Amino acid sequence: MLRIVTLVRITTVDAPLDGRRLLAPSVGLVRRALALGLLSDRAVIEHLDVELLRGIARAASAAGVGQDAALALSHEERPERLAALIQRLDDALAESPLPDRELRELQHVLDVEALAGLLGTSGVSLRRYVSGSREVPDRIAARIHWLALLVSDLAGAYNELGIRRWFDRPRAQLGGRSPRQALGTDWDPAGPDARLVRSLAAALAGAGGAT
Repeated sequence: MLRIVTLVRITTVDAPLDGRRLLAPSVGLVRRALALGLLSDRAVIEHLDVELLRGIARAASAAGVGQDAALALSHEERPERLAALIQRLDDALAESPLPDRELRELQHVLDVEALAGLLGTSGVSLRRYVSGSREVPDRIAARIHWLALLVSDLAGAYNELGIRRWFDRPRAQLGGRSPRQALGTDWDPAGPDARLVRSLAAALAGAGGAT
């Protein structure tokens, strides 16, 4: 269960999303959309169906992301085509930072000082980014997006407390360092340490690797 702004507690799944090929990607897309701030207008999500995915697609399209996939999803029902469209939309979200939305969601998982530390900025600057009184620099926007994607992966295995603790647990794969220590303060989302940290989170979500 992940609560960022929306509480996700899926209890029913409609066909065709209940099939083996579609269920995991559909749930993954819901987690991704939550972390990127595309479902903040919903208080609770308990029912997984094609219309929910279409709602995500519409919200993404309105933010300028995945517009072709959104148009195709608006009328597609065939499972084999749905699988491809879900992947296209997920890929588009993974490649499209939405820092203003993502920051608001990340604050529900990490407190300001912890989040600022992970992003390599100050709490004062972070509050200004959130309020809109200061534009988010490109390097911080890239880290925000990376962190939002990572949190969406962790949400497949942990609740909010577990996610917070995950950053400070030593990992053998990181040479005994915690993810926070491996990243440090001046990290590059495309750098080797960040890629390794992301791969650990992606493996928990069953993604098989980082995007």
